[in-house]
Amino acid sequence: MQAGIALAGLAGLILVVLGSRRLARGIAGPIAALDAAARALEEGGRAHIVVKGRDEIGRLAASFNRMSVGIVERENRITHLAFHDVLTGLPNRTYFRQSLDQAILQVGRTGGAIAVLCLDLDRFKGVNDTLGHPVGDALLKAIGAMLSEVAPDGLVSRLGGDEYAVILSGQFDADRPRVLAQSILDMMRQPVEADGHRIATAVSIGIAIGPVDGEDADELLKNADLALYLAKEDGRGVFRFFEPALDAAARWRRQVELDLREAIQAGHFVLNYQPVFDLKADRIGGFEALVRWHHPERGIIPPAEFIPIAEDTGLIIAIGEWVMQEACRQAIHWPEHVRVAVNVSPLQFRNTGFQAIILQALSRSGLAPDRLEIEITESVFLDGEGPVIALLHKLRAMGIRVALDDFGTGYSSLSYLRSFPFDKIKIDRSFITSIASDPSAAAIVRAIVDLATALHMETTAEGVEDIGQLDLLRGEGCGNIQGYLFSRPVASCRIAGLLENRTSQAA
Repeated sequence: MQAGIALAGLAGLILVVLGSRRLARGIAGPIAALDAAARALEEGGRAHIVVKGRDEIGRLAASFNRMSVGIVERENRITHLAFHDVLTGLPNRTYFRQSLDQAILQVGRTGGAIAVLCLDLDRFKGVNDTLGHPVGDALLKAIGAMLSEVAPDGLVSRLGGDEYAVILSGQFDADRPRVLAQSILDMMRQPVEADGHRIATAVSIGIAIGPVDGEDADELLKNADLALYLAKEDGRGVFRFFEPALDAAARWRRQVELDLREAIQAGHFVLNYQPVFDLKADRIGGFEALVRWHHPERGIIPPAEFIPIAEDTGLIIAIGEWVMQEACRQAIHWPEHVRVAVNVSPLQFRNTGFQAIILQALSRSGLAPDRLEIEITESVFLDGEGPVIALLHKLRAMGIRVALDDFGTGYSSLSYLRSFPFDKIKIDRSFITSIASDPSAAAIVRAIVDLATALHMETTAEGVEDIGQLDLLRGEGCGNIQGYLFSRPVASCRIAGLLENRTSQAA
């Protein structure tokens, strides 16, 4: 009996050991596998475990596998969104930059070349404004698909907005960038179908070739952008290659912008005045204020060199305000019949505070409003006639005179004359220069003078340089002349003497 009990106890012990081992394999093993899989998932790997059975451990393993798949899928989606444009599905700027860096390294090891094409849609803002943003988005998607189709050997990316870029790298034909750019332009000549609309659009392209035009990504992109800027300046809808002169011009432009900001703070600007001679009264009837920049190192910089940069950067607002204040301040010391004319750029005119600037200049100086004349060109109407006409009427109601400058050089001057009763029309110097030798120029001047007379407007002929031009203009009935025949622009300190001495001589 004792032996039987011992055997039974031994058998029970063996069964307990075997059961414990089986239980360990069924619980501890899967838990250990789950632990290892969790650590792998934490480190970014994809983990999957196989556990048989339908108990709690099996259900836990199945849930873990589903979670692992979900995490990997979400990470893949996040990664895709981080490197691809949501709208078009094309690589975005981040992906583009990384790819460009890799391509530069690859070319450095194996040889070849890199071409970067920067593209910008022309007049895309008009599509959003007239047809709405959904149509604009559809157009961007369509353009992205078309670029991918026409450039299968390149990496097409959307950098943002209406900007795209293409990378060509490796052993490609030297003429391939030009051929690709021309193919893109040809493709864009046809209207693009977008959201049920046929949209006529165009694209401007700038091209930089590495390593000649740049040995790193920053330099290549910068130079491609400079070439793109040149393409836009040359009329849009074209492509241009980078040239070293573009970089020098860009550096000079940036320096001029920095110097302009300093000049505004330090007061490096002065005004010169060119007389406007009244042919009917035989006396000086006014002066046109002309801004000059006295650079401390480069001397006097012509307005043609800095005014376009000031307009592009918005600095013309501050410069124009100073000109208005200074011109009114000096004009108060002139005879009461002498007016001062101030040129106003379109950017100044669109500034919401423009009317307040004029009021402040008149108030501080004490100048009568009818002695101030602002000169505008028809480019101020480009953003729409309604707001411009309304502001012009407000200025006229204050007593300020308004002159239309460079008349005859635009496409819509006659329609503007019908929309607003200008006080004066300034005949562009291009007609005056050849008035004595070209009968057609004389006929145009005669027509402008007759038109102004019928509309009760004054006329001023710009650029009068010889007696022959003066005699013809006087014979045609032109009211005022302005040009080197009478006087070049002079400093303010010479105006008193000019009023005393030159008026009788000129008469």
